[in-house]
Amino acid sequence: MRLISLLRLAAQAETLRWKRTGRGVAIQAALGAGAAVFGLMLLIMLHVAALIWLARDQGGAGAALIIAAVDLVVAGLLGWLAARHAEDPIQVEAQRVRDDALRQVGDTASRAMMLAPCCAAGR
Repeated sequence: MRLISLLRLAAQAETLRWKRTGRGVAIQAALGAGAAVFGLMLLIMLHVAALIWLARDQGGAGAALIIAAVDLVVAGLLGWLAARHAEDPIQVEAQRVRDDALRQVGDTASRAMMLAPCCAAGR
């Protein structure tokens, strides 16, 4: 009976872990897509304004190079933010519970296997 309870607990912990993982990925994707759309619109407007403003002093080519350098910095920052991986504490705890339950299942099963020859010989 304990073996079934441990297996059920491990399955529940694994289900919770996968749900939380999927939820986190979906939220990250949605936020990233929203940020990308608004960031693109903002960059277009900033590019136009900066190009007009810088072209007065730097000329067209100089203004374009300055804007390209700023774009490189912004792209690097956004890429770094996208590459970060923050773990969900509930997901980590569910994985720990699953691992503990499966370890106990293995211990229980190995004990049962060791006792099986003894019980069979007594009959």
